[in-house]
Amino acid sequence: MRPSADELSSCIELTIKCTNLTARDANGWSDPMCVLKLKNEDVGKYEEIGRTERVENSLDPEFTTKLMITYKFETKQMLKFKIYDCDNSKNEPDKADKLGSLTVSVAEVVQGRLRDGRILEKAGQYSRIYVAARETVDCRQNYVFNFLARGLDNKDFLGKSDPFLVFNRNDDTNFTPVGQTEVVEDNLNPRWAPFVINCAIFCNNDKNLPIRIDCFDFDSDGGHDLIGSCEMTTEELLEDVGSKEFPLINEKKKAKKKSYKHSGVLMLESFRIEEEWEFSHYVQSGLQMGFTVAIDFTGSNGDPAYVQSLHYFNPNEPFNQYTTAIEAVGNVVQEYDSDKMFPVYGFGGRFFTQDRTSHCFPLNNDLSNPNVMGVQGILDAYRHALSNSNLSGPTNFSEVIRSATYLASQYQSGLHYFILLIITDGAITDMEQTKGAIVEASRYPMSIIIVGVGMADFESMEELDSDKKALEDFNGTKAVRDIVQFVPLREITGPTFDASSMAQSQQTLAKKVLKEIPKQVKLYMKSRGLNPVDIYNQYMQMFPQAQNAVPVEAPKS
Repeated sequence: MRPSADELSSCIELTIKCTNLTARDANGWSDPMCVLKLKNEDVGKYEEIGRTERVENSLDPEFTTKLMITYKFETKQMLKFKIYDCDNSKNEPDKADKLGSLTVSVAEVVQGRLRDGRILEKAGQYSRIYVAARETVDCRQNYVFNFLARGLDNKDFLGKSDPFLVFNRNDDTNFTPVGQTEVVEDNLNPRWAPFVINCAIFCNNDKNLPIRIDCFDFDSDGGHDLIGSCEMTTEELLEDVGSKEFPLINEKKKAKKKSYKHSGVLMLESFRIEEEWEFSHYVQSGLQMGFTVAIDFTGSNGDPAYVQSLHYFNPNEPFNQYTTAIEAVGNVVQEYDSDKMFPVYGFGGRFFTQDRTSHCFPLNNDLSNPNVMGVQGILDAYRHALSNSNLSGPTNFSEVIRSATYLASQYQSGLHYFILLIITDGAITDMEQTKGAIVEASRYPMSIIIVGVGMADFESMEELDSDKKALEDFNGTKAVRDIVQFVPLREITGPTFDASSMAQSQQTLAKKVLKEIPKQVKLYMKSRGLNPVDIYNQYMQMFPQAQNAVPVEAPKS
């Protein structure tokens, strides 16, 4: 079964080589082999997912066996590369000498980033492992079709037909729908908007595979009337673009009427092939993912001194729902930022010595530089601010969104993308201003994740998570793209929240809120005409010392 369009980008091929390995054999050589393990978060153990061949008599092996991993942005995946000297043809690691190992995240491997502090020096010798990651997809090209039709049959009693096209690919002996155009209302001579589809999806990369195009008249009850169909191969479809016509035949009408010719003609007006870049291509080119956190300090959270409060910290369990969300998202995203400096804000509270409520205040109390170091820095700033501030209200989002948007607007070259995490316990007070802020933010390289904590009614949040239709502000301006993902934490943890399920809850939350980020990044890059080649060139100008190499750790004695 051929993978879906979303699955085409999920597989990463790893090429591995090592340099300056330790000689373990009497002849001054080793016979190295690499074993790759992936951490199974469910059981907390590393499990083997592949191994290379054994290279005889070499201290600088270049392994020809490619190791495959499934790349998931929304999950923090950890890999362990273990290098062995295998002195027998059975390649049994448990009977072999260890030459070194490296534990690293998939994110770092995909980015090709050099990790400092992992160099093994032994008698002046340095050992390194080089890992090159490459996307493996059936096809990275899209067909872009511009179709029009002339003289279609009228299927409506009142008005004219509302035509749309359905494309079908022949799988063995059956035709399978693979895509369709939009509906052009009340028109017998329609011109459809460009139809874009991956080449592998459209025709299995086989231009001689039969294709069928059906033209229907849209009915709101789903009982669409067939106007006519035409069959051809992709090669025939692409002949004489702009002049060749394909008669649309309705077999039922043809059988009833001897003088029947067709029910209209279809023409491919123009055609082009465009490169389809995937999220991992941008990551491999050096894409930096910024991370900003905004925390709800409104009074509805409850006094942090009492156990009922969402901000309460049990002395025996130093976490709450806010820190759970911060760690869940932050531990994944920070792997994609080279400096790990993150702005962190509070909203809806009176912070430090302020005498009024603020809706965007840096929790490190540094107005000139709201950045803290890493996820731990975010947690420390949160706890420090919590003990030095007062909860207040109301719950306004627009200021923190506009602050994050301003930051993103300064970086539009494609090298940076930003994620704003808002954690809140209640409904938004400034909904119209928030909509306007989100519509504005949709133009820039950023996404917004909203995590609802506690048991409040979050119905209004669903309106911001506009999966079904574009979000509009009060002026009717629509968002350029969907950039918001909302998840109530209780959907994952249930009504209770305890330490025993925290790790699993964090994994599930990260998957749920981050799953749309790759798509949102791609849409932004595509809308701006940004490609990984340009981003890579920028990255190399900024970091000329960057290498696709990570050193091997010394084996523990």
